[in-house]
Amino acid sequence: MKNYSEEFKQLIEKYKEKGFEYGKPIDYIEFRNGCSIEEMEKELLKFKNLKFIEKQTIENEKRYKAYFVYSSKRGRVYIMTFTNKIRIISIYPLGPSTVKRYNRAKFKR
Repeated sequence: MKNYSEEFKQLIEKYKEKGFEYGKPIDYIEFRNGCSIEEMEKELLKFKNLKFIEKQTIENEKRYKAYFVYSSKRGRVYIMTFTNKIRIISIYPLGPSTVKRYNRAKFKR
């Protein structure tokens, strides 16, 4: 599986001035992930802990799945696309078993 990190970083740099928009309510995203929207946006802009980028084409729309891994037990996935802003479709946490499985299957290739 190909890693699209460089393409993703270029798109973030291009659209970061235009801001973010969300596909789900902000309260729900903060509750589900245990941190504020500002912390998540800062994480996306700095690329710290970025492990892998997967590119998908769904209904003629290019989506990027950004995997951020903090340790062997914690991580987070951002599913996003780029319209006139950075549109975050979904954000969800990764647990220990998922991080371990992804390390073997997706990230090593």
